[in-house]
Amino acid sequence: MRTLFFIAVSAILFASCGGNQTAEAPKEKKINGDSLLKVVSDFDANVKAGNPIIKMSREQLKGVVAAYKELALITTDRNTQVMYFEKAGSISGEAHFNEEVKSCFESAFAIESNPEKLAELHYTYAFINDAKLKQFDVARQEYQLLITDFSTSFWAEQAKMALEVLGKTDEEILAAFKAKNKM
Repeated sequence: MRTLFFIAVSAILFASCGGNQTAEAPKEKKINGDSLLKVVSDFDANVKAGNPIIKMSREQLKGVVAAYKELALITTDRNTQVMYFEKAGSISGEAHFNEEVKSCFESAFAIESNPEKLAELHYTYAFINDAKLKQFDVARQEYQLLITDFSTSFWAEQAKMALEVLGKTDEEILAAFKAKNKM
């Protein structure tokens, strides 16, 4: 009898504690979400005002990337989640946070279900690895994936063109373009 009473009291206590935590969670999410939105809106305002990303400190950029990632995790709209992960990945690319780029885009790939948007994400990821991070093997792999897995996509055609100039300097690209047009 004593055991049954203890179990009943424990169940009531656990239920009441769980209820309080659940009631507080949305308020905490809202407060946290508001502060995260402030971080990203301040960042966007700085960029729109003409302040280049490269002039921001690494710590500032880490904070912005973290804010975008956290917003992606707390929002329930899949399109918004993808947008936040893509933005975090793009900023990470500008800041040369190589592992963050990969992490952000992998998160976006995992939740995007629209094939054309998924192809665009893969192209963006490939381009960042190509143009910003100079990780040509990763870029080549992503461009090839676009050509094989998204062959009817606009982005597959872009990937074919990108592969032609992958790893080349501007001078080499210009010389190849001139040679191609003389034929």
